[in-house]
Amino acid sequence: MLPFEASTWLAILGQYNTAIWPLHGIGALLALVAVGLVIPGSRAAGRVIGLLLGVLWIWTGVAFFGGSLAPFHFASEWLAGVFVAQGLMLVFALTLMGQARFGWPGRLGGGAAMVVIAHAFVGYPLLDAALAETPWTQLQYVGVAPGPVMLLTLGLLLLVPSRPPLVLAIIPLLWALVTGYMAWGLGLPLEYFPAVLGVASFAVLVALRFRRKKRRLSG
Repeated sequence: MLPFEASTWLAILGQYNTAIWPLHGIGALLALVAVGLVIPGSRAAGRVIGLLLGVLWIWTGVAFFGGSLAPFHFASEWLAGVFVAQGLMLVFALTLMGQARFGWPGRLGGGAAMVVIAHAFVGYPLLDAALAETPWTQLQYVGVAPGPVMLLTLGLLLLVPSRPPLVLAIIPLLWALVTGYMAWGLGLPLEYFPAVLGVASFAVLVALRFRRKKRRLSG
């Protein structure tokens, strides 16, 4: 069980949002630039996407888990380390090694990516504000909060037309599962939606990976 209730979780988010304001705008801008860099489809653009995603994961790990959550959760330092590790993996694989080019992957991957990225940017805060009447100060925003960062990353990985790097999607998948557990443990039903989107995104990545591998073998 979680060591706090839903009201405490929302209070933590509120405290965090107040402390980092107005960095939400910078986080959203970095996320928007990462999505926009899919259009050129060059290896250089892919390297910048990896760097931007890495910064967002490292920031979330250090500032949210290592900072705001630390007084309330016994595993906050471990979670911070996991998020920082994911950020470093993204920078190493996409920026330093240049292992992925981004672009339109077709209807399945592209459609899934559009839904997931849209939820990361607008669905997450708007649904909570409209349906759960959560105050704007206690919402999760893209670029600075774990849920939207997880969805943004999975959505961008879906936009790798050939051999999407599954290893980079493992920690986002795990956070999607944690989000589902929090939805159940805290009684926050809207958190089931990003959890399902995260798991479904990973499933689509696996399907795309093996379908493309099968095509190469048959060709």
